[in-house]
Amino acid sequence: MRYRICCRIIIVAGFAWVLAACGGTGQKQRDFESAKTLPPLAVPADLVAASGSGSMNVPDPAPRSAAQTTARSMPAVAPEAGPVVTLQKTGDGVPTLRVAQPVDRVWPQIGQSLADLGVEIEKQDPQAGVYYIRYKEPDAKDESGFFKRLFKRNKSKRYQLKLVTSGTNSIATIYDKRGRPDKSATSQRLLAMLGERFK
Repeated sequence: MRYRICCRIIIVAGFAWVLAACGGTGQKQRDFESAKTLPPLAVPADLVAASGSGSMNVPDPAPRSAAQTTARSMPAVAPEAGPVVTLQKTGDGVPTLRVAQPVDRVWPQIGQSLADLGVEIEKQDPQAGVYYIRYKEPDAKDESGFFKRLFKRNKSKRYQLKLVTSGTNSIATIYDKRGRPDKSATSQRLLAMLGERFK
């Protein structure tokens, strides 16, 4: 019996000691009571304070000079324009189309543009960058009558449109069916129409 009483006394004394060590019995000091008083915030002279009347009012901006207004109204980043497209001729008089984009971006656009222009794509070789096409001038008139059209050779011609890399640009050139550079007005017109599709 004495053993149980001694155990209880020891437990109660230990519990009281733990509470005293944690500050459970003492009066807590509140941190905010010991804080120093700071001066009120002041608005810098170059800022305009908002009006206190009304909620969510936007302050009127300070008057700006014309140069500041122009600089503020200009966008930070100019909107992305289409690729720069140039139709030119080599020293040998071969028409070429230069597009300021890499070949991997220009290749599918050229294919879609050819289809939109009604150019027949017979075959394509992406590895070599060549479209094998058939193209007929729009002003070439078909002969009327079934038999005349049956025995008349198709006026469309076979060409090869080759796309090569030149730095960060892509150069499109048209060759004849034998792989020789085509200097005809037809090639120049076709390249000009393709160039318009990139603008």
